[in-house]
Amino acid sequence: MAESKDPVAAQVFDASPYLKLFIDKDGRWFQNGQEIIHPQIYRLFNSMLRKAPDGGYEVRMGSEVCRVEVEDAPFVVKGLVEGAGRISIRLNDGTEEAFDPSIFWIGAENVPYCRVKNGVFHARFSRPAYYQIARYIVSDGDDEDFFISLDGVKTLVKKAGT
Repeated sequence: MAESKDPVAAQVFDASPYLKLFIDKDGRWFQNGQEIIHPQIYRLFNSMLRKAPDGGYEVRMGSEVCRVEVEDAPFVVKGLVEGAGRISIRLNDGTEEAFDPSIFWIGAENVPYCRVKNGVFHARFSRPAYYQIARYIVSDGDDEDFFISLDGVKTLVKKAGT
């Protein structure tokens, strides 16, 4: 890809020093310490979230970029939508996507996570969503390995570090 010859297009303003953005472990966004409660602004920030080149997170709008500090996971699974032998997950940004047990794992402190947004991000399960998915988790009999059993298919539940 050729570099742009337009000096204005090549300039990116870093708003991070002025606009402190933070996502807490419950998926709530904060700007300069104040929770963002306006639904449209909340959804807009969620939709603009990107992985930064260094592995962190940022939002970008036009030629402005702002770093986003994330306490745990940038998205939260708020609940499951169950039906017809499949499960979808409902995320804190109001979107739903199909649940894939192969990209589900148990992290530190027994917190469940999965990959979302085409595998780009990870999402932490809220307590209510954890209780919902727990109904599908079965033991191998010796309580060493656990599986998600959906529609007759058992998928090993990975543990952090495995």
